[in-house]
Amino acid sequence: MYFSINSYLRRLRSTILGILIISILPAVLFGINTQLSEQVYVYSLKGLSVTRNIFPEIYSQFFYSMTIFFTALLIGLLASLTLTFITTMLPRFLQRIIYGLLTLFESLPDLFIVVLLQVCIVALYKKTGLLIPFYNDYNNPIYLLPILVLSIVPTIQLFKITLLLMREEQHKPYVTVARAMGLGRFYITLKHVFRNILTSLLQYSKTIFVFMLSNLFIVEYVYNLNGIMSLLMITRGAAFLVTALFIAVPFSILFEIADNYNASVNKQQKEKNVA
Repeated sequence: MYFSINSYLRRLRSTILGILIISILPAVLFGINTQLSEQVYVYSLKGLSVTRNIFPEIYSQFFYSMTIFFTALLIGLLASLTLTFITTMLPRFLQRIIYGLLTLFESLPDLFIVVLLQVCIVALYKKTGLLIPFYNDYNNPIYLLPILVLSIVPTIQLFKITLLLMREEQHKPYVTVARAMGLGRFYITLKHVFRNILTSLLQYSKTIFVFMLSNLFIVEYVYNLNGIMSLLMITRGAAFLVTALFIAVPFSILFEIADNYNASVNKQQKEKNVA
């Protein structure tokens, strides 16, 4: 079983307590009014004070952000697996070069990647006249560029992880036996190795999710997206509490499932080693 209700409720209680403390800090430290009312958050739009009800608007903002988040995650996963498969077919010296480039790209700041893409968009427009929408407005939300930017980090991280996992799998006995039976490297990799890699890759899901959430914060700010992270930045008090819970509760469930799955996999590996 990959989900423990009691364990999840204990962690959720601690999470809610932490969010509650953060939400009341402005009132405690600065005397800001955080009482719950019909209109619970106010923010400035182009210099004008605009008051909006948190419900039902938060639903559309949440689903907008999650559409970008999970689409970027899916693209990153597919791209990394494809690149890993292609890389393993290359000579060893090219694999070492690619791994070094991955380490270099991984060290680049996320904001640098965003700015670099903006420069590329301007250069593309000057050369071809094709303008890709890169700034969001309230009535016309953009998807392509935020998804592209957000997918870069998981692609690089997952590519590096799968490449390392692939190296480990290729030295295991079942691969040696398959080669001795005359099976080709393409068949072994596609039929056997990739299946084991996908299982091992789930152990890194929590880390990838955390990185992507922090990057989603940056992407929504830079591209002026009307998403859940932007809402978190402009709310306080009760509105901040509600918004933070909208983010924390679903992902805490995913993290709990990931932790229980990892514990189950580790237990099975220990039992195999003992046997």
